[in-house]
Amino acid sequence: MPELSVLFLAACMFFGAALYTSVGHAGASAYIALMALFGVAPAVMRPTALALNILVAGFTSFRYLYAGLFRWRTLWPFLIGAVPFAFAGGAIQLPGAYYRPLVGVVLLFSGARLLWPTDLTTNKEPRDPPIWAAFSAASASAFCLD
Repeated sequence: MPELSVLFLAACMFFGAALYTSVGHAGASAYIALMALFGVAPAVMRPTALALNILVAGFTSFRYLYAGLFRWRTLWPFLIGAVPFAFAGGAIQLPGAYYRPLVGVVLLFSGARLLWPTDLTTNKEPRDPPIWAAFSAASASAFCLD
């Protein structure tokens, strides 16, 4: 039988996946943060987060497709930007002594950003992002997160 901490980690990951998928995301940052908090080795964190991300993103994509919200025009710039840079970022292997502090700083910055006040506005008519912006955002995030 698995240890209690493994079961608790799995429950936390399930809860994180449920929260992320409810807004259309896959939750890689939650998986990485949880595994870091539970002391999982960096060599295990990356492939586990990737596998969970693919699973949850597939589920979320199916929900969007089924609801009629999928648009190829919105997807293709993100795919073209993300896929090659994800491979490039994934090829870089950082030792655990650098990987953990780097992940910690990124997650702390992300958490602190939630505390900055922002004005919330509603976009009444959704539109596709500019192609250059989608490509740039996908390239940068894929390279940095992999």
